[in-house]
Amino acid sequence: MKKKHNGKHFPFFYIFNRLSDSVSFTQRLFLSFIFIAIPVMATLFIGSFFFLQTSTHQSIEQTQAIEVQKLNTQLLAIVNDVENVSREMVYNSDVQEFMQDAAAGDPYPEDHKTAYYVNGFIANRDYINSIVLTGMNHTLFSTELAYTNVSSFQNIQGKWWFPSLEETADSYQWYPYALLDTKTYQSQENNEIPNQINTLMLTRPVFSVADYRTQLGYLMIYLDDEYIQNLWRQISFGDTTNVFLMDTDNNIIISNVSMKDYSGILQEHLIPDESEIISWENENYVVTCSSLNHNRWKLCMITPYSEVNHNASVLMGELVLMIAVIILILFLMSRYSANNMARPVISLSKLMDTYHGYDDKTIDEHQISIYKARTDEIGQMYRSYEQLEDRLNTLIQENYVKNIEKKDAELALLQSQINPHFLYNTLDSINWIALTNGQDEISEMITALSDTFRLSLMKNNSPFTELNQEIRYIQSYLVLQKFRYEDRLTYDFDLPEPLPHIFIPRFILQPIIENALKHGIGQLERGGRLKISISIDDYTRINILNDGTNINLVKMQRLLAFDPNDQTLLNFENEGYGVQNINRRIKLICGTDYGLTYTKTDSQTVCTILLPVRTSGV
Repeated sequence: MKKKHNGKHFPFFYIFNRLSDSVSFTQRLFLSFIFIAIPVMATLFIGSFFFLQTSTHQSIEQTQAIEVQKLNTQLLAIVNDVENVSREMVYNSDVQEFMQDAAAGDPYPEDHKTAYYVNGFIANRDYINSIVLTGMNHTLFSTELAYTNVSSFQNIQGKWWFPSLEETADSYQWYPYALLDTKTYQSQENNEIPNQINTLMLTRPVFSVADYRTQLGYLMIYLDDEYIQNLWRQISFGDTTNVFLMDTDNNIIISNVSMKDYSGILQEHLIPDESEIISWENENYVVTCSSLNHNRWKLCMITPYSEVNHNASVLMGELVLMIAVIILILFLMSRYSANNMARPVISLSKLMDTYHGYDDKTIDEHQISIYKARTDEIGQMYRSYEQLEDRLNTLIQENYVKNIEKKDAELALLQSQINPHFLYNTLDSINWIALTNGQDEISEMITALSDTFRLSLMKNNSPFTELNQEIRYIQSYLVLQKFRYEDRLTYDFDLPEPLPHIFIPRFILQPIIENALKHGIGQLERGGRLKISISIDDYTRINILNDGTNINLVKMQRLLAFDPNDQTLLNFENEGYGVQNINRRIKLICGTDYGLTYTKTDSQTVCTILLPVRTSGV
């Protein structure tokens, strides 16, 4: 017996309905425990996974935030110290006197005190590479050799930042890539050349303390590139971690030298105010930014998540192992519980088998009394079975009586089916009388009519009939129509030889031929020709051609439009009921790919019936 499934059932019930009948009750009970445990374990695993993932994300973000904060503190100390040193220098009396002498026209002012003062600052500050003092048009003092890229005033004027320095009204300014001239810097910005060494420099215009309006020159302090890079190297986080120091416009001031460049993340995403995991180019990155509390600069660190989640992988492995152990324990406990719970039911099943002849030596009267005495569901099942047995005995008696009544009804039906034979015998008698009196035409009509009745009244519950039987029926029908239309009707058949033993839907040709005679040939004054042709290859095609052309193809197309799944096409039109009925029968029993189509040529109307090649009438 096939099992029926309610579409409203949950998948849990659907799975149980799909189980084979050979699956025992114990196994089903065991599976029920498993199916109950699976959602619980899945929820536990998913919850643990998301908890671990969240915890890991927070731990990684916090660790990187600590690294950023350490670096932030070091950079802030350097930047503040350099700014304080520059401020002290421009207001120092020895430096002021030295630069005022140079501004007054002394070509070689005394610089011993200035050199002593400046070198004293550099001696204890490894992050300062060099200091340069210039007048308005020439270099006055430099810790570097004369006429170098740093000390030559002509070279200084050629630097990309010098025009900005001349125009700025700020008391000091920081410039990255301070050693690059305008052409090289522009080429780097246009990505025409690789990034050059990034030397960060602070510069201040120096004004006379006498009036604070007269500009004496410039002070330039260059940071040591190697010292800054050593700060980056102290980061013990990812292998390709990127560190960026950015200004208020999010332009990169300095960054570390890494094997990979992740600056695109800062260009494509909003810079976060704290740690955040950002997806970029199909990979996750830990991005941490912190304000330097200095001119609103920001320090950002970017690390690929895959480089810092090693502990997460270990924790995930431990979680999977723990879940596997729990599943094993649940499996064993479910097995044990299922056996204990199924044992009374199995025993009761064996006891019930004894009622229909199964001899089980393990069941005794004591066990029967135990089940009768139980007040739980097991006892109720036993008592219900006893009631069922009584009811079955009653139903057997009732069924026996109904079978006798059914036989009587079948006998009456057989008697009613004898009546068509009376009709055939009567027609046969009329035929003999016509032949005796030489009425050949009447005899031919009676024979055709008798064949038509015989073929149409043949007992067959199938919707299909043999093709040759349908052809014989049509031939008899056309004999009768020939007597009606006389010379106005000629017809012929184009059939394959021999005619294949195939089946087609019953009584689909006669209504179409009747329409062809009534609306086609019957409308012609001189009559016309009717042709029935059949071809069989991958499909069965039956073409019915008549000489009438008075047909509305648009109307026929509307009448033949039918789809069982389209509610708007299920109702019948008020006209052409026979054609609609045949077309719908074919589509319902053969498929929507088959049915009727009408076409028209200059002199004929063609009805094509497309059917499958069916070799069985079942």
